[in-house]
Amino acid sequence: MDNRLFIVCPFSCMETFLQYKYGHDIYFLTYSGAIVQNQESEFIAKVEEFIFRESIKSIYIVNDTSCRFINGIINKNTLFGLSSEKVMEALYIEHYFSEFKDQSLCNQKYKLAELNVKNQIKVMLNSPLLGSCIAKFDIEVKGIITSREKELCQLI
Repeated sequence: MDNRLFIVCPFSCMETFLQYKYGHDIYFLTYSGAIVQNQESEFIAKVEEFIFRESIKSIYIVNDTSCRFINGIINKNTLFGLSSEKVMEALYIEHYFSEFKDQSLCNQKYKLAELNVKNQIKVMLNSPLLGSCIAKFDIEVKGIITSREKELCQLI
């Protein structure tokens, strides 16, 4: 069996939607904003144990366009100070003129989700702990952008 692990934001409540799309025999790991970086090595060691024990062959980092962090950043709402918000806000600022300026709200939300997912994949693969585990067990890492209101589930 090709077990799959989906990394999702707990505030986006994506589990049921993803089970509908990918089946009920999948696993979930939650991080605010689906941001994995800056996690404690003891916790990452437990994630590695889980990956080995369950023979995970695919990891998907998922962001939904309705993510409260994405919307808060784009709408310039007061942020809560979470590290996940800071990562997304930095992406938004860095790419504002090339990706966000003069774009529709829908396009901005999709683009910030996409940038976040691509950034998290890069961070995960370059992580001394998770990156080495992924390489050791030959795990594929992919990204998914979802939009429940549009019933979109796009692999990137």
